[in-house]
Amino acid sequence: MLKKAVTSFTAACLIMTLPPGTIGKAVQKDKPYHLKDSILRDKTIEGDLVITPDAGENITLENVTVLGETLIKGEAPDTLQLTDSELHSLSVQGPGHLAKITVSGESVVEETELEGNVILEENEITSDGFQNVTVSASHVKTKKADLKGEFDTVSTTGKKGEAQVEIDGIAERLELNTLSSVALSSDGVVKELLVSQTGKGSTIDGEGSIEKATLNSEIEFNGKETSDAASFVTPWSLVWNDEFNEEEIDRNKWTFDIGNGYTNANGTFIPGWGNNERQYYTDRPENARTEDGKLLITAKKEDYKGYAYTSSRLKTKGLFSKTYGKFEMKASLPVGKGYWPAFWMLPEDDRYGGWAASGEIDILEAQGSNPGEAIGTLHYGESWPNNKYTGTHYAFENGSTIADEHVYSVEWEPGEIRWYVDGKLRQTQNNWYSKGTGNAANFTYPAPFDQPFHMLLNLAIGGNFDGDPTEETMFPQSMDVDYVRVYDLTGRPYQSPELPVFEQAPLPDDAKQPLEDGNLIYNNGFNQEWEDVDGIPGVENTDYWYFLTVPDFGGKANVSLDQVDGSHFAKVDVEEPGSQPYSVQLIQDVSLGKGRYYRVSFDAKSNGSRPINVKVGGGADRGYSAYSNSEAFSLTDELESYEMVFQMTEANDLAARVEFNLGLSKLPVWLGNVRVEEIPPVQVDPDASKPALSNGNLLYNGTFDQGFPDRLLFWNLIGSESAESIGVDPEERVFAVKPSSETDEVGMVQKGVQLKALNEYELTFDGVAESDRDLVIELRSKDGEEVYASETISLTTDWDNHAMKFTMPDVTDLESQLIIHLGGSTDEVKLDNFKLKKIAGAPGANMIQNGSFDTDLEFWDNYLHYDASAGISSEDGQAKISIGNEGNETWSVQLYQGGLKLEPGVEYTLSFDASSTVDRTMEVTVENAGYHRYLSEVVQLGGDKAHYEYTFTMPASDSTSLKFLLGKSGSSIGAHDVEIDNVVLK
Repeated sequence: MLKKAVTSFTAACLIMTLPPGTIGKAVQKDKPYHLKDSILRDKTIEGDLVITPDAGENITLENVTVLGETLIKGEAPDTLQLTDSELHSLSVQGPGHLAKITVSGESVVEETELEGNVILEENEITSDGFQNVTVSASHVKTKKADLKGEFDTVSTTGKKGEAQVEIDGIAERLELNTLSSVALSSDGVVKELLVSQTGKGSTIDGEGSIEKATLNSEIEFNGKETSDAASFVTPWSLVWNDEFNEEEIDRNKWTFDIGNGYTNANGTFIPGWGNNERQYYTDRPENARTEDGKLLITAKKEDYKGYAYTSSRLKTKGLFSKTYGKFEMKASLPVGKGYWPAFWMLPEDDRYGGWAASGEIDILEAQGSNPGEAIGTLHYGESWPNNKYTGTHYAFENGSTIADEHVYSVEWEPGEIRWYVDGKLRQTQNNWYSKGTGNAANFTYPAPFDQPFHMLLNLAIGGNFDGDPTEETMFPQSMDVDYVRVYDLTGRPYQSPELPVFEQAPLPDDAKQPLEDGNLIYNNGFNQEWEDVDGIPGVENTDYWYFLTVPDFGGKANVSLDQVDGSHFAKVDVEEPGSQPYSVQLIQDVSLGKGRYYRVSFDAKSNGSRPINVKVGGGADRGYSAYSNSEAFSLTDELESYEMVFQMTEANDLAARVEFNLGLSKLPVWLGNVRVEEIPPVQVDPDASKPALSNGNLLYNGTFDQGFPDRLLFWNLIGSESAESIGVDPEERVFAVKPSSETDEVGMVQKGVQLKALNEYELTFDGVAESDRDLVIELRSKDGEEVYASETISLTTDWDNHAMKFTMPDVTDLESQLIIHLGGSTDEVKLDNFKLKKIAGAPGANMIQNGSFDTDLEFWDNYLHYDASAGISSEDGQAKISIGNEGNETWSVQLYQGGLKLEPGVEYTLSFDASSTVDRTMEVTVENAGYHRYLSEVVQLGGDKAHYEYTFTMPASDSTSLKFLLGKSGSSIGAHDVEIDNVVLK
C-alpha cells in the first residue's frame, strides 16, 4: 500500500495470549464483551466485542485492542470513533440507518464486513487504518458503503440484491464478485479492478480513475456497456501521494524552507526570495499543519523575526523527485490582495545552470486580488536575467473562484507539458530551450525539462506578483490542500520529443509596418513629431516612445534628449535604480509575426561601466511574457553598437514591447539609432571558424549535450559505418564508440578551431575504455595537410582526466581541425568534457596598447568626478596626471584602458612604473563592467619612480578594464603630479 506500513501487532497478540500447550489445538472461545458505555479506553479484549444500541449513539474506542470479532448488531450507532485501536475484524449488520466509522492515530482494522449504510473514513491516521473491506449485496437501496481513505482490497459479495459502494479515496484492488453499483468520485483511484463472472452487469460511474482492469464479464462504465478494459482504464498509475490524513505533516515526504530568502550560488543572500516577498517562512504548526484530512498552509499577520507576516513553504527536495509524469493537487486558496499561493516544481539539481536555465514548472499560481483566474507558467532559457517565461491565465467557469476546491495538474511528457484544471485541458506548451553560460548553442531539446523535478507548495505574501496586502486583506487565511498525487505513464510509452517548428504567420493589414529602410522602430533619431501620435510627456521629438519608472521596484528617473556625435540620443538620468532591471524602462511597440526572425540593434554609452537589459516581449495582455532573451549588455563611456537576434515563436503580437531596461545602476544611459528589422532565418554553420567561448574553451559542445536529436552539434563522425555502435547515449550523455574491426578508421573531428601562432594550448578530456587501449589526437590544418600537434593517449578501464599540451608553430589557423582517432581496437571507448584552452600567449605580446605613451594618450581614457579636478596629459613619453583636488572617492580621478579581453585559466602579469611628487597611495584594478575586480592592489607612490609588478589568474572569460584610481587616498594632500609609464599586461 501507499500508506505507512505497520507491523502485524494483532497476529503477535493472538499467539502471545494462547495458554502453553494450546498452539495447534482447539481453544475455547472467550465470552463476548458487550459494550455498555459509549466510551471504552485502554482495554484488550481477547474474545469478541459486541456493540448494540444500548451502548449509545456515539461510540468511542480509545487504545482498545479486540482479538476476536467486533460486531455491531441491531441499529448501528451514529458514529464509531477508533483512536489508536486495533480490531481484527469489524462487522456491521443492520438496517439502512447511516453510521459513520472513523479511524485515527495508530488504528488498524484488518477486515471490515459491511451490510448496512456505512461511511468509513480515515482521519489523521498514522498507521494502516482500514485494510480489507467486504461489502454485501442487499435489496435495501439505502444500504451502501462510502469509503474515504486508502484501502488494500475492497470486494463485493452476496447472491441477492446489489452491493453499493462509493470510493472517495484510493483502493489498491477492487473485486466485484456480485452485482454491484460503484460510484467513483473525481478523487477516487482504483489501482486494479477485477470483475468476476458473478459480477456481470455491474455498473461503475464517476470521474475517478482505474489504472488496471481484468473483466471476466461485461459491465457498464459511465453508461456504456463494455467488456474491454482498455476502453476506460487510465494510462496513468499512482506512484506517490499524500492525502494528508495523518496527524502531522509527514516529514518523510516534505521538508521546509525557512526564512525570507536564500543564498545563491555566488554566496549572496537574496531577500524576499527574489520577488520582494514580505513573509517569513516557518515550519511551526501555526503556519503548516494537517487537520480534518487536509494540509493547511496558513498566512498570519504578526511580528516575527523582523517581518510582518508568516507562512510556510513545503517541498519534496531530497525526498521525492521525478522526470515526466502527472502531478496533481486538489486545493482551495485564499482570496485578497497580496496572497500568492503556488503549486510548482524545481529541478532536483541545477543541471543546466542557475535559475531559470534549469527550468521551473508552475502548475498553479494565483493572485489573491484576481480570484477568478489561475495561472500556469514555464520558466526557462538562460540564467537570470537572460531568462524567459511563457504561460497563460485561465478563467474559472460559472462564477467559481480559487476559494472553491479545484484540481490543478500537469501532464509532463518529453517535449510537451499540458495544464489541466478540474480535468479540462487549459494549455499546452512544447516550445522552450535551455542555454548554459559558455555554451555555443542550446542544450539538446527537451532540456531543461528532461531531468528530475521536485514539488513545492507555498503561500507567499506581497511581492512582485500581486503586490502588498491592503487594509481590506483578511488575515489569517489558509491554502487548504486536500491531496497531492503523482502518477507515472504506464498505459503507453512516453511520447518522443520533436523539435518545434514555427511556420511564418502573415501579419494583418493593421500591423505596424516597417519603414522604407526596413526598420520597425519609428523616430529612432528622436527628431520627429506627428500630430496624432503621443510621445514622452514633456520631451519633444519623442513620438512613438514611452518612458516608465516602476515605484513598486524603487525606480526613479527622467529622460531628455542630448547630442552624441551629431545625432539626437535619448538620455536617461537615473535617480533611484530600483531592485530590478525593469525598474526604469524606455519602450516602443512594434508588430511581430510568429515564426519570423528579427534583429534588434542600437548604439549606447554611459559615463562609466554599467549594465542594461534589453528584451522584446508582450504587454499586460500577454502576461509580459518574453519573445526574445532578456539580454544583458555592458556599457562603457565609449559609444558602441550592440545587437541581438531572436525568432518570434509566439502568436502574432501587433503591440510587442521593445524594452530597454535601465534599472540597477545610477549611471546615466545615452541611447540612439535603435533598429528592429526582420531578417532571413538564421542558419548555423557548425564547421565555420569559431571564436573562444566565454569560458575560454575553443571547442564547442565538448560535453555532448547540444544538438537535436543526436547531441553531436559541431562534431563530425569518421567511419560511422565501420562501428558497431557510435553516438551519444541520451541518459549517460557521453560519446561512446565501439569499432567493429581493428583496421577500419573510426573517429570524430571538430572543424573551425581557432589556433594562433606561437600560443600555448592545453587539451583536456575525460575518457574510459572497455579494456586498456590507446587513441590518437591530432591538431591539423584546415586542408589536413599540416599536423600542428599529435599525441597518443592511453585509456584504462577507469574514468580519468587526460591532458595534452602543445605550442602552435609560427602560423595562425582560424579553421584548424581537432581529429580524434578511435580505431586500432574493437574495445568500446567513452569520452566526455573536451576542453581546449589557451594557457599562454605568444612570447612578449603586450595586451596594453600604447603602454609607453609614445603616441600621446591614444587608446587611454580618463574620468573626473564632479568633486575632483585634474589635468591628464602625456609628457616625455609618459602619462602625467596633475591633480588639484583628488575628490571624495578613490575613483574620483581615473586613467584607464578598456576592451581587454582576458581568458579563463590564463595567468597574467601586470607591470608599470609610477611616481608622485607627494607621498600617496594609488589603487590599481582590473575589473569588468559590473565592477567585479580580478586584480585589486594598493600601490604606495613616492618621489622616485618605482617598478611594480602583479600576477593574477582569470577565473572566467571577460572583457575588462585596467584602471589607475587616483582619487582620495586618505587626508587631503593638495596639488601634486603622478607619472605612469611602461604599462605592460602579458
